[in-house]
Amino acid sequence: MKTMPRWLRIAGGSAAGLTSVLALLIALAYHQGSPAALLERKGQITRAALAPAGEDATSFFQELTLQSSTGLEVRALLRLPRGARPPYPAAVLVGGIKRGRKVVTAPGLDEIARHAVVVSPDYPIHPRRRSWTGVNFLSTALSLRPAALDAVAEVLLLLDYLESRPDVARHRLFLVGGSMGAVVVTVAGGVDPRPAAVVAMYGGARLAPLVTHTLENPAQDVPYSHWRALLTGHALAWLLLPLDPERYAPAISPRPFLMLNGSEDTLVPRASVLALYEAARAPKDLIWVKSEHVQPSEGELIRELSGIVSLWLVHQGLLPASPSGGSRRR
Repeated sequence: MKTMPRWLRIAGGSAAGLTSVLALLIALAYHQGSPAALLERKGQITRAALAPAGEDATSFFQELTLQSSTGLEVRALLRLPRGARPPYPAAVLVGGIKRGRKVVTAPGLDEIARHAVVVSPDYPIHPRRRSWTGVNFLSTALSLRPAALDAVAEVLLLLDYLESRPDVARHRLFLVGGSMGAVVVTVAGGVDPRPAAVVAMYGGARLAPLVTHTLENPAQDVPYSHWRALLTGHALAWLLLPLDPERYAPAISPRPFLMLNGSEDTLVPRASVLALYEAARAPKDLIWVKSEHVQPSEGELIRELSGIVSLWLVHQGLLPASPSGGSRRR
């Protein structure tokens, strides 16, 4: 009886070993992204520090720093309403990855901010223009998964903070996220039952094709070629396992979920938007606004979006009725 050649036995053993290693890595990734692991990553607040950061006609601003028992540090900007009376509704607002806590100062947010406490965190990762090129690629890639997990944990820790404030109505907490922040708040809302509603703007699911599409978009500073974008997009999606928002959106129900997207958005494909909407369970709404991908400098568009979200939150009983509001465009 012929025996298997030695080289073939070695190759077979190596393949089996590699398969086992990959299976363990995937299992570890899914464990790290489980609700229990994310809540453990959040820890408990051990220190909260506030410092004045200015004011405008609608709000007072404060710098907020939180320290967690796990070593997580959150730097955020808090926006407090000037004219409303407590207890206030309160929101964690997460913008695009390049904007961080400054998103809370974006022009046009007054419709929500005049009634609610709003807090926005910085992202745990700060990508630079050449973060994904040359020798920088490996270090950026290795830091991506822990940073993504920390971004969700930051939102959960900020919910702890808002819940601890005597001027906040605990039953009227909600999450709002735009662009990459839409992914973060969808995951956080699926993990934590405290937010009474979740709003995802200009975001979607199916991260591999979504990231691929974004990287090769001509609007990027240096758009990737198709094959480079395809390989990078799938690699990044693998690193973000298991934080695809499709996994978490169903757990938001029976709390309401709103998706607000641009009908002319060239960064987020319609297929990604619909994939996330289909993954979510009722009650859910999808509203289309005739616009490109929203940018923080677009005050008029943000004012319109703020009005739409504000009106929707009024209908959910989370904001008081206001004479102004947004017009829905489906």
